Amino acid sequence: MNLRISLSIILASLSNSGCSVPQSADVREAGFVEVNDIRFDSHLREMAAEEHFTGAALVMREGKIVHAKGYGAATSGRANHADTRFHVGSITKQFTAAAILQLVEKGVLKLDGSINVYLPQKYQSSKWNAVTVHQLLSHTSGITDYAVTRDYYDVVKGFCLGDTVDGMIAEAMAKELEFAPGSKYSYTNLGYTLLGAIIEYQANTSYGEYIKANIFAPMGMTSSQIHVAGHVLAEDEAAGFRWSEGQAKHVPDDVETLPVTAPDGGLITTLADFAKWSRIFSGEAQTILSQESIKLMSSPQIRIGNGGPLDSMGYGLYVGDRLIGHGGLIVGFSSQFVIDRETDSLIVVFSNDASGNPQLVTFGLLTLLLAPG
Repeated sequence: MNLRISLSIILASLSNSGCSVPQSADVREAGFVEVNDIRFDSHLREMAAEEHFTGAALVMREGKIVHAKGYGAATSGRANHADTRFHVGSITKQFTAAAILQLVEKGVLKLDGSINVYLPQKYQSSKWNAVTVHQLLSHTSGITDYAVTRDYYDVVKGFCLGDTVDGMIAEAMAKELEFAPGSKYSYTNLGYTLLGAIIEYQANTSYGEYIKANIFAPMGMTSSQIHVAGHVLAEDEAAGFRWSEGQAKHVPDDVETLPVTAPDGGLITTLADFAKWSRIFSGEAQTILSQESIKLMSSPQIRIGNGGPLDSMGYGLYVGDRLIGHGGLIVGFSSQFVIDRETDSLIVVFSNDASGNPQLVTFGLLTLLLAPG
């Protein structure tokens, strides 16, 4: 089978309802050990050989682990395992969206309220009076994104430090909106930076502490954290790499790419923790969000029109007729997850290779999972 998958193959697989359910383990059981299925392992080894994939991958069906395994090197002296921790970039955005919806449920915020009502005064702009919380969540605000480089940036390994966020927001405050709020879609990282500022100001705590107390703790995500200034690589954490064609190996990633703020890309997590989180989209009992809020997150808020299986935007999630998902790309790391709601299937790919193609890996695994048994 050619696993350089075309969209037509993906959609054909998704239309098949006669797929088998492999032998599996329950993600809610104590611990998270490697589970190996030769079909998925063969694809991942092929991706390692052809696409230089390095990282960890998870395949689940109906809450059961079908495949969970690490590939390649976490650092120069350690291998990746199923329980290795990874930076996952913009997959963070759904957690920021969930935090905002918690504050909506508490009556602190309104989705149709102006962001100027909820931002600290230093971040309020007269140009943003008509921009709503909903529009930040759905990437329809018209606010321009932050740049790749600026003289005032203080960025270490892609993560913004010091007064960089203040500078980013101040620069955006001075610019005209790119379009009338709500009139079109334009993916904007800064929108989620602003949502993080709203969370901090309205909850009177740091973004990382809010997420830890209100999402990680109640969801049992004990191996997850938000990247903050002074972060030191832990023993169970992957370092970031990219593939060097010239050296024919993975090398530490030092390529300057779009920087990251905590609310738009600062999550560090594991396959197991993300699996716990993802069950909220399967209707399992939990205490952090109402089903109404989860439906808002995972329903189309605006159509992107890319013609793919994830052709609309929800809140922090790309949404299709039956799929939801999101990817992430930061210095040294790339990631992708997808949930097929019709078969209650989850695919997660975390990679410590910024030059890789986690979408190819992910949809290859999904195609295999949904193929006739």
